[in-house]
Amino acid sequence: MSITAPWMAPCQTACTFKSRRRKAPDLISVCITNFNYARYILDALESVATQSHAALELIVVDDCSDRDESVARITAWMEENHARFWRCTLIVHTRNQGPSEARNTAFKHASGSFVFVMDADNTIYPRAIGRLYMAACDGGFDATYSQIEYFGHERRIGSADIWDPAQMARENYVDVMALIRREAWEKVDGYSHIDEGWEDYDFWLKFIDHGLEVAYVPEILCRYRTHGNSRTTNDAWAAHDSLRAIMAFRHPALSARYRPDPAGTKG
Repeated sequence: MSITAPWMAPCQTACTFKSRRRKAPDLISVCITNFNYARYILDALESVATQSHAALELIVVDDCSDRDESVARITAWMEENHARFWRCTLIVHTRNQGPSEARNTAFKHASGSFVFVMDADNTIYPRAIGRLYMAACDGGFDATYSQIEYFGHERRIGSADIWDPAQMARENYVDVMALIRREAWEKVDGYSHIDEGWEDYDFWLKFIDHGLEVAYVPEILCRYRTHGNSRTTNDAWAAHDSLRAIMAFRHPALSARYRPDPAGTKG
């Protein structure tokens, strides 16, 4: 007899397709999280399907979409395109849990040693996963990320730069779109839920806390869609000061180590 605690995120597998091909040693799991983004999700899926890296597993986690036909659209797309992947799966949360739990659900179901994370309203260029994977393997990194391109309501290049723990302690410049070693996700205990946002920033700070190695690939590989309904627009900016306090509370050693010295006494 199994008991599901009320605070756990119950989920159901809406559909899954698995090929008869052997699991490739360079298999990468792609995690797409979706919540009422039926109008964008097909663009995200198509951008994954056109990746130059051949060995892919696709895991879409729908976080209980209740205002559109996300599940029906994703299911129909998988039925038509599943041959592209070693396996593709749609998992549906039976109640909304937020992006952190949706990503954790995908990691728990991932078969690859690396997982690429993206949200359903974003897209990636065909070379993205292959380039990030090559960099991770060549350098033995726990995660790799690239420069991003903003599109939609705003068009510009992102602010990603070389991984620097001191700079990251002051501000986040690394997007959630990144290739992550599954063992590293386990080591930092996955993503943590934070009410107003900044789960991705907290995730990267946990990488620094644990001494994990992260690398920047200086190419524009990922595309971030800007629109009025994004969680960053609606929640995170409005709670900017309180979120900084939360980050300092959650990562006290990091905050103390890299806190600016106004007196200029530290050499």
